Amino acid sequence: MATKRIGNKIRGWFSGEDISFAFIVSLAVPVIIDQFFLVSFNFINTAMISSSGAEAVSAVNMVGSLHYFMVQVFAAVGLGGTVVIAQYYGRRNFREMGKMAASTVFGCFCMALALTITFLVLRDPVLSLLFGKAEPTVMTNAKIYMTGLLLSYPMQAIVEGTNGSLRGIGRTKASLKLSLLMNAIYIAGNFLFVSQLGLGVRGLTYSLNISRFIAVFFAIYTLYANSGLLHIRRLYFRYPSYKKILHIIKISIPFATESLVFNGGKIIMQILIVSLGTQNIAANAIAVSWVQLSEIIPSALSTSLVPIVGQCIGRDNIRDARKLTKSFVLLGCLAFITVDLLLLPFFHVGMSLFNPPAGTIPLIFQIFIIYIFTHFLFWSISFILPAALRAAGDAKFTTAVSLLSMWIYRIGMGYLFGIYLGYGLLGLFTVTCSEWAIRGSIFYFRFRGSKWYANKLI
Repeated sequence: MATKRIGNKIRGWFSGEDISFAFIVSLAVPVIIDQFFLVSFNFINTAMISSSGAEAVSAVNMVGSLHYFMVQVFAAVGLGGTVVIAQYYGRRNFREMGKMAASTVFGCFCMALALTITFLVLRDPVLSLLFGKAEPTVMTNAKIYMTGLLLSYPMQAIVEGTNGSLRGIGRTKASLKLSLLMNAIYIAGNFLFVSQLGLGVRGLTYSLNISRFIAVFFAIYTLYANSGLLHIRRLYFRYPSYKKILHIIKISIPFATESLVFNGGKIIMQILIVSLGTQNIAANAIAVSWVQLSEIIPSALSTSLVPIVGQCIGRDNIRDARKLTKSFVLLGCLAFITVDLLLLPFFHVGMSLFNPPAGTIPLIFQIFIIYIFTHFLFWSISFILPAALRAAGDAKFTTAVSLLSMWIYRIGMGYLFGIYLGYGLLGLFTVTCSEWAIRGSIFYFRFRGSKWYANKLI
């Protein structure tokens, strides 16, 4: 009886007037699995590339921060597509939904192609400007890795656009299969090119582009297989509506701006870390890979909440949007408490996979302890809660808050504590976690009001 009562309470927390518990589970579970494998692949890749030395790890970590900055441009178009498609789906306006799905794929591709061309031309000056203090070997590896990443963007964008469209209608299983295939090929390629053939960073670029190239064909097949649900016609691809593509891009501007501002701040933080030396760069890369394991479920909840709230807003059901957002935030907090405490006794086992310099292990452990105490308190309101605000059309507000908190607080205080006062990497991570608390508190008070769902996207 007790088990049944608990089950009924859980179903009550994660269901609404118009959205069933079964729908939420079918939407969220594939995203959680997708996020698990994505983080696991990144974890394994970092462990693999560590066999090539601290210089290779440092180069991948440096360019990785720039990569996340750039990739968010076309990923934001996919997210904007998810929001719009979810709202059209909630209103049962299937014809417009189909046109927006095709426009999302086109929009992602166009933005990625522009990025690739621009940064291939500007690669050397950008790297020199941002990471000029890095050692020559690190910089050489960084140039190789950045070139490989840029060449993969147009292909990855097609996958992002496809997944964004599928998530808008709750077809996360299909997007899961596509992501798993792409990343499984990627990790297999890394095993061959990096671990077996010893090609280092160059091997990462080979496996990356091969996996993205194959994934494009499966993305096209996935769109065809789900064309009935998405209401996509071949006509929409033969004669794309540039007006609707521009509409998707326009809606995505706040998403892209927020991502660019936030990840741009991360690049500045990375520059500060570079100034601390190669050992600190490697320690940062390993620490981030380790703590990301506990962010798997909360990150997936943030992604899943976008189509859920989007559909609620499309139906003008604010009550469901509020209730389910609260449930997802609380679940994120519980997930952090559980996973972080489970990871604690396995810390030294995990570190053995990375072969870090012995002197960096105590520093990485101290960073992990900071995350244990701050993850469950502040991360969910800082990242899951604003997903609901964006899905409702309040992206301009979340962008403004992210801009101010990142550039005024995280960077300013990060420089003060990490560099000027000499607390180093530990000081930078402490500031990062405290910034979550500030930003999350602002989002919480916004959520309590009514302005966050007052904007109309469709």
